[in-house]
Amino acid sequence: MTNFSASSRDIKAVRKTHFCDQCGKKIEPGDPARYAFGVWEGAAYSVYTHPECSKAAHEYANLNDLWEDEYPWFQHMDDSEFGHHAWLLENHPVVAARLGVKCEVPA
Repeated sequence: MTNFSASSRDIKAVRKTHFCDQCGKKIEPGDPARYAFGVWEGAAYSVYTHPECSKAAHEYANLNDLWEDEYPWFQHMDDSEFGHHAWLLENHPVVAARLGVKCEVPA
């Protein structure tokens, strides 16, 4: 039995400001978003994410088999541990920019 259940939906335009749980940046009124609600180990939660951030996290989770308590929350991840910055720059540059990830220039 799992300790996790969730549902999610796309929102065409949010009515008020939210903060993306992936990048930490604002989702402004009128912007699209992905909304998820669930229960994790008996505690209810809800999150809003930019559609691009949600897609990047889902792809990264699939690629690295990171599910449930290992699911990637980019704004809380340390690149020295996960090495996700280069992947984001290559595959999701919009998300990388929101996170302030920059391409390293060799000295």
